[in-house]
Amino acid sequence: MEIVQIEVIDTQNIKKINRAELVKQLNKVFKYLDIAPGSISFCLCDNDSIRELNRKYLFKDRPTDVIAFPLESANETAYLGEVVVSVEEAVRRGAEFKQSWQKELLLYLVHGILHLKGYNDTTAEAKRIMDARQKEVLGIFGAKAPGV
Repeated sequence: MEIVQIEVIDTQNIKKINRAELVKQLNKVFKYLDIAPGSISFCLCDNDSIRELNRKYLFKDRPTDVIAFPLESANETAYLGEVVVSVEEAVRRGAEFKQSWQKELLLYLVHGILHLKGYNDTTAEAKRIMDARQKEVLGIFGAKAPGV
């Protein structure tokens, strides 16, 4: 049973994504974080696509790993928002950190979900708090954040 209604949009051609396994992992994260029922969208893309979003919405003309767009709808089932993740960046940085691209992708997804939950990494203290929570959540999968 899904805690949160999940939509996965896969626009990239870098790696084949096992949607069923991804949804299973996401539900485990939602349960662990005690996220209220609602819906959330995940977009898996390449660096060109996320670079365009980064430029358009965050005014940074470069690729990034994850961008979260927190939203709320007026109807009873809350729309939590959308998390956009670069699979291409997960492959590149996973190799850099000697971690599988799947674990790196999970890191980005968790990071985005935490942003939707109100965590941020705009100050050193906020980043420390977010990093600790991220490490805790990733621990349920045996994954870790780089350098942790």
